Amino acid sequence: MHLGPRFGNTIDLVRADGIVVHRELAPAGATDGPIEDAAQMLRTCAAALVEERPDALFLVGDRTETAAAGLAAAMTGVPIVHLHGGEESEGAVDNALRHAVTKLAHLHLVSHDLHAERVRQMGEPGEHVIVVGPAGVDNLLRTDLADATELAAFLGGPLRGDVLLITQHPTTLGGAAALEAEAIAEAVSRHRGTIVITQPNADTGAQAIRDVWQRLAASGHDVRVVDALGERRYWGLLRMTAAVIGNSSSGVIEAPAAGIPSLTVGDRQRGRLLPAGVLAVASDAVAIREALHDALAGRPTRDACDAAPYPDGPVAPRIIAALEQWTPPVPARKSFERMPCATSY
Repeated sequence: MHLGPRFGNTIDLVRADGIVVHRELAPAGATDGPIEDAAQMLRTCAAALVEERPDALFLVGDRTETAAAGLAAAMTGVPIVHLHGGEESEGAVDNALRHAVTKLAHLHLVSHDLHAERVRQMGEPGEHVIVVGPAGVDNLLRTDLADATELAAFLGGPLRGDVLLITQHPTTLGGAAALEAEAIAEAVSRHRGTIVITQPNADTGAQAIRDVWQRLAASGHDVRVVDALGERRYWGLLRMTAAVIGNSSSGVIEAPAAGIPSLTVGDRQRGRLLPAGVLAVASDAVAIREALHDALAGRPTRDACDAAPYPDGPVAPRIIAALEQWTPPVPARKSFERMPCATSY
């Protein structure tokens, strides 16, 4: 999606961070749906791997195009490093794709001890499973995050009152995308502060969500809709936000890391670890409005738990150390490590 105009051409932000883009593959969302996206990614990624012959392919998370790239690597004999395996998001097909990438991968860099346990449960050798933490939270350490002046220029006006940040993606396994977005729109319709909405991803049902946000923006409320913020602006805005709403993983990982209360709406992220400050709420306008009222009032979130504290300190150095200590297997073989069975009577 970095390459798609529909998603903000965020490849430009990658380059602005000083990252050299060696090769571009066909963008997701450019075809008629996820099946075509996956087929296109399999072909283009396999061709690139055959030509480049890299030591390994580094894959992050889940998604259709990620799994297709993983399959391309498996079929061309390129070892895979996988970041963020072992997690759960039961409401999206991404959940199965994430676990599929785990079984294709050779080195597993996971964010939490529980996720490491799940990866080992899938037969992955323990010495190849390393807890590094969630990489995205390292953005809190950036010194170049957007300030209020830059954000006002980008969003078309200054931020007012309690700022809400909304990101809602289609729940690809059950749930109606439009109805879920409409529930959020109704819940925030009386809010008097600025509402910033980032558009959904390329999953089926995204256009229905975009249509809801267009109607909300036309309703006369202080609503700013953007295709993408990029990391600098997203994390800069997050520091000024009163609450995060939606079903993106950023609401259950990045928001609590920044100390911002978050409502994770519906089932897309069901199964995720919920740090303190995160409330799981049904896709119902009344429930969302009540939970938002509690969050803005500083009341503790009822469903929050302390099960998700991640490792302290920067994540990037742990990722680098793991890569430096790993020798990619040639050929790219995998073994299945059987876990000891526990018998109860």
